[in-house]
Amino acid sequence: MDHPVDPNDAPATPLASETLQPHRLTIRNYRPEDAEAVGRLTLSAYDNYGTIGGQYRDYLGDPDRRVEECTALLVAELDGEVVGTVTFVVPGDGAWEGPEPAPGDASFRVLAVAPNTEGHGAGRALVSRCIELARELGCRRIVIISMVWMSRAHGLYHSLGFTRRPDLDARFPGGDGVMFQFDVTDDAADHFPPPGPVPDEIPWFEDVWAR
Repeated sequence: MDHPVDPNDAPATPLASETLQPHRLTIRNYRPEDAEAVGRLTLSAYDNYGTIGGQYRDYLGDPDRRVEECTALLVAELDGEVVGTVTFVVPGDGAWEGPEPAPGDASFRVLAVAPNTEGHGAGRALVSRCIELARELGCRRIVIISMVWMSRAHGLYHSLGFTRRPDLDARFPGGDGVMFQFDVTDDAADHFPPPGPVPDEIPWFEDVWAR
């Protein structure tokens, strides 16, 4: 199903070209024919801010692999062109990752927007759709992990109401990962473990995550 984005959610200051012709931004489910575009834009987005190599790079570039492991693989279309993607997961999905006991019951991964289309609201629309999906599924809390060098994404998360969970940060082969949470319901804190102490040093993920 397509989800047209409210023009009020677009960036406050349009680009010069946008003043002439508004862009149409739509969020929809992934289709097999999107594979090449989604894989390419995902790698471009990650490479624009940091360095990802090895097996995880192969994972990022292969959306067909992710679609089999998630509740929803979403794409953003801008004027009919695929420009963004995100992978929405819940516990039990093959793509679910994180510490145990789980600090939330929904998450998303591999949020990516083509670098040449940043500023049109695709990232915000994709995350907002993940929040909607969590509500529709009766989830109480979204917990995500983001690489420390993804500062642009961190600003987006804060603007949407996500808060930091430094007690859950972990170190990965590609660098330090920082955790954020978003309480979908007012009683979310009653259903998950409370925040723990913040360690003096960020631990290696395999030492603190149940495998």
